[in-house]
Amino acid sequence: MNKLIYIFVFFCANLVVAQTEITIQSDTDYVFIGDIINIDLAIQSNESLIWPEIEELIAPLEVQNLGKIDTLKTDNSNVYRQRVAVQSFDTGKFVLPSLAFTSLLGDTFYSDSVAIAFLAVPLDTTNAIFDIKEPIEVPFNFAEAQPYILGGLALLLILLLIFFLIKKFSNKSVEKVEEIILIPCEIEANEALKQLDSKAYITKGLVKEHYVELTEILRHYFDREFEIDTLESTTDETIALLKDNNLAVKLIEQISELLVEADLVKFAKSSPDSRTSNNYMTKSFEIVENCHKMKTEVKDV
Repeated sequence: MNKLIYIFVFFCANLVVAQTEITIQSDTDYVFIGDIINIDLAIQSNESLIWPEIEELIAPLEVQNLGKIDTLKTDNSNVYRQRVAVQSFDTGKFVLPSLAFTSLLGDTFYSDSVAIAFLAVPLDTTNAIFDIKEPIEVPFNFAEAQPYILGGLALLLILLLIFFLIKKFSNKSVEKVEEIILIPCEIEANEALKQLDSKAYITKGLVKEHYVELTEILRHYFDREFEIDTLESTTDETIALLKDNNLAVKLIEQISELLVEADLVKFAKSSPDSRTSNNYMTKSFEIVENCHKMKTEVKDV
């Protein structure tokens, strides 16, 4: 009785261990070199398996694509599937060796070997070899060249137009500069003072506007006459620059008095009467005349 139980247990154990089945097959037995053969692996097992390094084992064949391992779980076992695409650029017959799959319990299972072949591409011997021919001369076709010719002419016209426009506006700018330079600074200042006087700001009660424009005219005249920069300078800085040009003391005092009065109007809201303003207007003409006279005398010396 004990002997029968032992045989039964041994038989059951073998059934449990033997539940691993490996199937390997290719989609074709041969192809031309460079083409691909797909090798499909299918393993059904009730154990967890360690996958072999397929790329190393099948050398010298090249693995073109190593698919991922798909797993399907059933009640009693797992089904593993993987597709390996191989190719070769050498002709000949190749035998894929048995692949060893090891379980975590230490058992090893082997796949069958697979024989495949890569054939040489057949040459077409029906085509004869011909001598090398010289390039064929193609006659000139105006219709094909017409778009390029028209495009070149259009580009040339655009460049000429740009050239004439630049030349035209450049000449205008030069003419304007020359016109400004040709007007003597003392004449320009006197004309500006006359225009300011004709605006009658004082009579209209626009005292600040009158003194702002008056000082701008005088500062612009000083800059041109003595080649200095007073438009952005304070009154003290302007007087210092004029002193450097050796103006007479009395003339410096007149200029300083006028500029200080203008500062009071612009910044301290002073409002001189019309008589005082008209007096400063008269002095402005005298300042321009005397400054130009002194500058001329210095040049003559």
